[in-house]
Amino acid sequence: MPVARSEPADSAAGSRSVLRALEILDLLAATERPLGLAQIAKEFAIPKSSCLALLRALAARNFIRQDEAGAYALGLRSFEVGTAYLRSVTPVGAVTPELRTLTERLGMTAHFAVLEGEEVVYLAKQDPPGTGVRLASSLGARLSAWTTAVGKAQLAHGDQPPEPARPSAAEFPVIRQRGYAVDEGVTAGGIQCVAAPVFSAAGCCGAIGVSYLLHGGPEVPVIGDLLTGAASRVSAQLGGAWPGPVPPARSRDQAPERPA
Repeated sequence: MPVARSEPADSAAGSRSVLRALEILDLLAATERPLGLAQIAKEFAIPKSSCLALLRALAARNFIRQDEAGAYALGLRSFEVGTAYLRSVTPVGAVTPELRTLTERLGMTAHFAVLEGEEVVYLAKQDPPGTGVRLASSLGARLSAWTTAVGKAQLAHGDQPPEPARPSAAEFPVIRQRGYAVDEGVTAGGIQCVAAPVFSAAGCCGAIGVSYLLHGGPEVPVIGDLLTGAASRVSAQLGGAWPGPVPPARSRDQAPERPA
């Protein structure tokens, strides 16, 4: 009878090292400034010598880099891996032309975000040229799904029943009926956002939205029509079924005026 082989101790130690290295990348990704060896080792309660070995391994493959002061930050390879993920996500490729069109027609920032738990993660964004408004929807940013328009647009079509204690849950029937959600300056003061959900064959897979100065653009229903039209076209490309009425296509002559 063959004897079952147990996992070698060095294999288990190697797995722990891989997990620790990934945790270091997560830490650096969540930190706006580089961190020193002592800070990183303290964060994970590990000896400096062990931490240094992990940092050197990550730096050797350009996943992290050191600045002139010796502190560590994410490196170019981390960016390349992240963008490779984006290229593999089919909805991102499908929404990009629509985001570009929305920005050109409205002169507003357009973005695409996906739902992860109770947060949204922004995966694509198109800014109008010369915009002076700094928005929270930077690539990779996470925001509350319960306050953002892109979040509420997706939560309204979720499989799980909404939590009664969440004020925005009361909006869900209206969102489903009209096809888009609105955030009137809750996430970012003075900034209004409108968003419509995108569907694949598996269900709701994200939301397309635009952000602009509160009271600074066309009427919300006009923007909502443009967004639901864009979202329905993307959904069709992804094999999804748009759940609501699709507004008639606007010609270039009927396009709303861009905000001054």
